[in-house]
Amino acid sequence: MSVDVEGLVATFLRGQAAVTDLAADRVYTDMPHKREWPLVLITRLGGRSLYRNWLEAIDIEISTYGGTHKAAYNLAQACITTMAAALVGTHTEGVVTKVSAEAVAYEPDPDSADQQGHSRPRYTVSATVTAHPQA
Repeated sequence: MSVDVEGLVATFLRGQAAVTDLAADRVYTDMPHKREWPLVLITRLGGRSLYRNWLEAIDIEISTYGGTHKAAYNLAQACITTMAAALVGTHTEGVVTKVSAEAVAYEPDPDSADQQGHSRPRYTVSATVTAHPQA
């Protein structure tokens, strides 16, 4: 039995004022067809079992898209800060025991142009969330 870490992180971020003040409830695990900016996309990159397929370390990427470069950066910082401060603990989807995040990287998205035809500003954060199902 494993934890849907993408869903857990998305639900958690939707409940954090630091994130919703910037992106409302636009935190997704799949990119929506109709997009309103700014938004956050959580993607599972992989993971590994740490103990009998019960405790897992899940690698995720948090992509923050903004209407502006600064908006995307501020949203990335809000996601990292709130995850570091409050994600560890018991959630409906499972129990998070550890969160580690790498540095924020600027990666404009060429597949999502802004009004001037430029690549939309995007920041990415690689993180590992260690979690297990509730007992």
